[in-house]
Amino acid sequence: MAEILINQSVEECITEYMKLSKEAFDRDHAIFKVLPTGEKGCRFKASNLERIIKELIKGKLKNEKATLAEIAADNEKPCRTFVVATSAAVAQGAPILFRSYSTEENNANKCAIWQAARATSAAPSFFDPIHIEIPAPGGWYVDGGLRHNNPSQLALDEARRIWPGVKRFCLVSIGTGRQSNVEFVNIKDVEPPTQKPQSAISRMLTKIPGSNVIRTVKNAPGGAKELVNIGRACVEMSTSSVPVHEAMVRAANATDPHTRFPYFRFNVESGMDTIGLEEWKALVRIGELTDQYMQEETRKCEKMNCIKTLISPAVVERT
Repeated sequence: MAEILINQSVEECITEYMKLSKEAFDRDHAIFKVLPTGEKGCRFKASNLERIIKELIKGKLKNEKATLAEIAADNEKPCRTFVVATSAAVAQGAPILFRSYSTEENNANKCAIWQAARATSAAPSFFDPIHIEIPAPGGWYVDGGLRHNNPSQLALDEARRIWPGVKRFCLVSIGTGRQSNVEFVNIKDVEPPTQKPQSAISRMLTKIPGSNVIRTVKNAPGGAKELVNIGRACVEMSTSSVPVHEAMVRAANATDPHTRFPYFRFNVESGMDTIGLEEWKALVRIGELTDQYMQEETRKCEKMNCIKTLISPAVVERT
């Protein structure tokens, strides 16, 4: 979508995305925003999202079926763009990159732009997976954010593929807000729990036939709740952006000065973790939190350093 909106102002981009979000997340088919009850076990209709994306592409490129490869062919200096998806059948495998450019190893993807946009948006339980025929024999895809929510390392790898002779690059990473701690166990007390002595009545009840079944039923709601908590924690871990960021910090500040590179990360520190993917109405709050974050003195310095590096980059070092 960045390729489509590259010539628009920030305000125009926000307007477009607001319209997209409002229509795509218009009706939430879920109980307590947890249990999906919509078509194909999802909270939102993928057909709505597809229609909106196609309308946006048609309005900008005059052809809703335009492919990623066509963008590269029609422009002398296109803005190289890729989006990440995950194979629905081999989720633990390598990330799937839909590219608008070619490298020595890969050609620009010939699938439709709307298909690539749908694939990278197919968050499980939100939208159902999408099947894309190209490249043959085709495959099913889900959101790349499951394992690559922070594509910084992928971007660095792609830059090295596009410009194999360049030694160092400048990397600018923009996050969607710092994630809260992932808790598998809700620990409320500082001191470790102590085992309470079993009363005489409790010991007598355990000898009654069927008492094990009673205890199992009693503990069932708590067990179900724990399963939900574990599932939520697993999702948070698989979508966390922190490990990749930490790896980028280490690489950018390596002990070998010849391998260091400028790295900037802008990520709102607090308040964003409570805003869900579907909460498009929270735009004002997102704007306020982002503005407050960027007004901090530390951020102002980082922003100026980033601008100077982008405007006046160091001489390109080649291998």
